[in-house]
Amino acid sequence: MTKPPEFIAPENYKPLLPKNQQKAALAALRSSATLAKASRVIAQKTAALRGAVLDLVTQMEAFTKSGDWPAAFAAAHEIRGLAGTAGLSATGRIANGFCHYLDALLRAGAQPDAAIVQLHVDAITRSARTEDETARHGDAVADELAALVARRLAELRNG
Repeated sequence: MTKPPEFIAPENYKPLLPKNQQKAALAALRSSATLAKASRVIAQKTAALRGAVLDLVTQMEAFTKSGDWPAAFAAAHEIRGLAGTAGLSATGRIANGFCHYLDALLRAGAQPDAAIVQLHVDAITRSARTEDETARHGDAVADELAALVARRLAELRNG
């Protein structure tokens, strides 16, 4: 039998560095030179990161078509985490809303509405694939979908 995961409070983490080296390490991590280097590395990897997001989008599409909601949630969760770093902030916001929707339904024991799922999947797919359109409309789409989800979840709660 597998042991259940255990929560470890941050104050109980074992330090990775001796106390006398921690302050210097934090200063180095926060330095402008480190931030500039990290930004250059991320900029060099943007195409690969976007490719990874597109791969996840393809997986999410397949999972939603098959009704595999835990797998669809997992793919959307990965998209929301990776999209911002890939320069796809609207995609991340929309995926975050989709995760919120699926999570709330799971907690309520309800099935997703096919129309809401399709709206999210289409918006995530389109925003991940069309940069210029996303720049113009991405935030508005994310806001509208979030409002739709909020209304549907309120209806679910109020029964």
